[in-house]
Amino acid sequence: MKTDPIPTDVPVDQALRIIRETVEPRISRVKVKALNAINKVLAMDVSAQRDVPRFDNSAMDGYVFRKEDLDKGMKQFPVKGEIRPEDVKPAALEAETCARIMTGAPVPENGTAVIPVELVVEKNGKVHVQDIPGRNPIRKRGEGYHKGNSLLKKGTIIRPYEAGLIIESGNTECEIIKPVKIGLQVTGSEIDESNDTNGPVLESLISNWPGVEITRIPVLSDEEDEVTARMQELADHFDLVLTTGGISAGKYDYLLPVMNNLNARTLIRKIQQKPGKPFTVTMIDDLFFCHLPGNPVSAVFCAEIYVRFLLFRMLGLTFPAGSVSSETALENHRDEKTLFVPGYLSSDSNGKLSVHTEARMRSHLLQLYSDQNVYVRIDPSTSYQPGEMVPVIPFSTTHLL
Repeated sequence: MKTDPIPTDVPVDQALRIIRETVEPRISRVKVKALNAINKVLAMDVSAQRDVPRFDNSAMDGYVFRKEDLDKGMKQFPVKGEIRPEDVKPAALEAETCARIMTGAPVPENGTAVIPVELVVEKNGKVHVQDIPGRNPIRKRGEGYHKGNSLLKKGTIIRPYEAGLIIESGNTECEIIKPVKIGLQVTGSEIDESNDTNGPVLESLISNWPGVEITRIPVLSDEEDEVTARMQELADHFDLVLTTGGISAGKYDYLLPVMNNLNARTLIRKIQQKPGKPFTVTMIDDLFFCHLPGNPVSAVFCAEIYVRFLLFRMLGLTFPAGSVSSETALENHRDEKTLFVPGYLSSDSNGKLSVHTEARMRSHLLQLYSDQNVYVRIDPSTSYQPGEMVPVIPFSTTHLL
């Protein structure tokens, strides 16, 4: 039986292309309460179910008047009642009177002017108008949006702001893309709760990605039978499986032999890059396994670049990347490997973005991430002078781009 050759030691762009061409966007969707949609991805457009504001209301604490009375030059008015936000339909104003009104309270149907408390003096049940504001502080019904207006598009990542908009617009629920269930499996007989770096770091990192539900599985020992049983179990419960460690060529690196025995298809086996060269992607049926290296920096890097790229493809999202001006000279003398080094992206007083990096990477030292927020990509046999534009990919905890 003829099989396709395994893509081995592939360049970075080829690895990304393989993922892009293999992963199909998810079409499953589920209806959830608006607040349960935070950090999920909209599967359907959201339209307003009511006008906002729902009625003319006061933008300030003050007093409401009939404009025709003010136009006559009246300066003194008896106060006839008070209107609060919970008053559904306040009584009409009597001629040549006013009513006290609170912020957000409905304006009476014949109340056409509001004057803030700062511009009047109330004494003995009467209001003395000292000045009239240039702008009438009344919010008109529907001035925000009208019932039926489109508010949020399919593919929007729901933040607290969008969740509030959904609720405000009269939608108690919305449809989201069904979250991707990720299983995170750390491997290594030498690892226990006291020295497991990858598990907590990756779980915390990935839990902040949009559209995911992540579960960290207890550490797996380097025993072939246990690895086989665990991979089969994970395949039954998750949409995407991440493993760390066990993918090199050591005597007890069982992951790839086990995946081969389970008839997994290998999409990528090693990438021409530093860090994270051993990164590997396999598939059982339509389930992706992303095998991250065991070194902490390599594991985090490959998760943030390749796993995040794969996930964003699943969710129909655009992967964040761009180019900014380099503050330093950069050079990659290697003929094949692409270097990814941590850098600090900042803006000057004019808002211009630039990145500074010491251009060094050691795959076992997490302190290299300290005070950094992007990866700077330096392709083989490439150099940059200060001021030239360099490619950067933000950490998944970075929101500058």
